[in-house]
Amino acid sequence: MTRTKKEKIQDFILRLIHPLVILWMFLDAKITVNKTDEVDFKRKEPYLMLANHTFLFDVVHVPMFFRIPPFIVASRTLFTKQPTKFLLNDIAHCIPKSKGTSDTRTARGLIGAVKKGYPVLIFPEGNTTFHGDTKHIEHSTFKLAKKLKVDIITCNVKGGYLSKPRWATGKRKNRRVELNYEIAIHKEDLPNLSVEQISKIINEKLYNDDYEYQKEKMIKRPGKKLAEGIENILYICPHCKSVNTLESKGNMIKCDNCNTEGSMDEYGLINGFKYNNPADWDKWQREKKKILYDAIIDTSGQLFTISFEDDSEKLFGKVDIHYEKGVLNLTGAQNLDMVIKDMYNPVITLRRDFSFTYKDVYYYIKLDAFGASLLRLVQDKY
Repeated sequence: MTRTKKEKIQDFILRLIHPLVILWMFLDAKITVNKTDEVDFKRKEPYLMLANHTFLFDVVHVPMFFRIPPFIVASRTLFTKQPTKFLLNDIAHCIPKSKGTSDTRTARGLIGAVKKGYPVLIFPEGNTTFHGDTKHIEHSTFKLAKKLKVDIITCNVKGGYLSKPRWATGKRKNRRVELNYEIAIHKEDLPNLSVEQISKIINEKLYNDDYEYQKEKMIKRPGKKLAEGIENILYICPHCKSVNTLESKGNMIKCDNCNTEGSMDEYGLINGFKYNNPADWDKWQREKKKILYDAIIDTSGQLFTISFEDDSEKLFGKVDIHYEKGVLNLTGAQNLDMVIKDMYNPVITLRRDFSFTYKDVYYYIKLDAFGASLLRLVQDKY
């Protein structure tokens, strides 16, 4: 297949700005690159690269050393607003995908890119890790890998989560990221591998727990607001089992119900609570689904609907949100009663932007608080 005029223009722009991107990323974090001899950053042959998704900018860090910029799969919601709409449509090579769903249009786009000689990059978790460890990988990724018939390169990203935790509102100093590249599966071996075997190989290559990595490295990442925002992901107090009673300020964490106090240190560890890291805390709170389901949750946010036919969004305005007994009630700019079991493809983007489909309408709420608890009421994947 022949590259379009638009793709050629994008290639030129990406080559032009590449030195600036490298400078920007080196200012963002100190990067350590490890690769096997088989991985050639100057290679011209197409490949499929898969990486674990640890923080916002790994989507820039991971491909930037390769000479030919890949087509990257990105959330469809990013194509509905500026400036990301312009960047993804007109500058970068990106293909939209609805998070949490199998999208045949995305697969066709990636197959077409490979036929034109482009590499492709997917972060198959479909979402940045909330707690520092690699989570569910969409099964459709492994089927696609077999169809593409190209080498599969994996990049295991370590240290990114603790350098820029998804939930955090405060910055860390001494941000360090380690990128580990290898050819996980050669294209010649793909015909002899089942989808399940490909799944096993990829899951093993991409799994990372930043807290296990930190035990080895013990990297200090100091800051003045290390704890702020942690209530975006931790919603049950392990001491009194109350829901959404955690508050953070500076480096301190407190439960307003039982007054348990703790802090987060420069190693990213929590002191003063039963669990010293979000990953272990989350494993415990996942088991308390009944406590969460029986809770009453009140929050607020800005309500939007999104149309993917023309990649547009409509703002309705401020809504108050009340959850009780399996029903999400919205009042304000719109009055809606939604049964959570009828909400489909729910996902949190950024820190606490909650989107889902309900009665064939795609809703998007920029929540003021409590995104993780609302997401968990609807699904357990993330």
